[in-house]
Amino acid sequence: MNNQNNNSRIELEKKLPKYLKVEEDLKYRILLGEWKPGDQILTEEELCRAYKVSRITVKRAISELELEGYLYQVSGKGTFVKDFQEEIQEKKPVAKSFTNEMRERGFNVITTRVMLDQVPADATLAKLLDIDPATTILQLKRVRAIGDGDIIAYSVNSFPFSKSFSTDPKDYYGSLYEYLASFGIYLLSAKEYLESMLPPSSVAEMLQIPQTDPVLKYVRISHNADYSFSEHNLCYYIGSKYRYYVNS
Repeated sequence: MNNQNNNSRIELEKKLPKYLKVEEDLKYRILLGEWKPGDQILTEEELCRAYKVSRITVKRAISELELEGYLYQVSGKGTFVKDFQEEIQEKKPVAKSFTNEMRERGFNVITTRVMLDQVPADATLAKLLDIDPATTILQLKRVRAIGDGDIIAYSVNSFPFSKSFSTDPKDYYGSLYEYLASFGIYLLSAKEYLESMLPPSSVAEMLQIPQTDPVLKYVRISHNADYSFSEHNLCYYIGSKYRYYVNS
């Protein structure tokens, strides 16, 4: 069974358009902080060599990232990482929680399982949260459901630990963002992206689905207004049960 699932994942990867693979990798490198806002990324020629793709493929990937707000181009100079900070400062502190999102859609939200750990931040999370490596963070893992227990999502929230925060899992069955707001921490939705994929075995187990069922992977990095607090949200939604809406 595992070999069959792995083969399915490999086949899915092979079917992805080349531009999308380049786009997702560049996006990931930006989110990791390899390029800061205002930095110039590699030239189109360098990207062609690095990813072994055509110039048309690179141009398509860059265009998609421009539309998503990650990059901008300056004629005759190159492609640069967009500065999100000014836009973020103007936004209201409303990084919408899963709880509030489902309530707005008319669903009763319940949390069926909570796991809470204090762990040292690895290098990747340290970069994303703008903290020193090995800084203690809280990692909150939850299985979310609607109605009478129909599982729809599995989420992992990571944020710097504070002695003010509870270490009792029972205190995290409700909205995390409402809980943080009780400490005067209001988060702004900064960067986010979506990806359709086949779930890792651990995620499939939490969602109680076969590994061959697709999920929607959602990643968001949020900050408060002065960037003194950051939160990383990784959520897997069951593809057949969830739709993501964008307000333009």
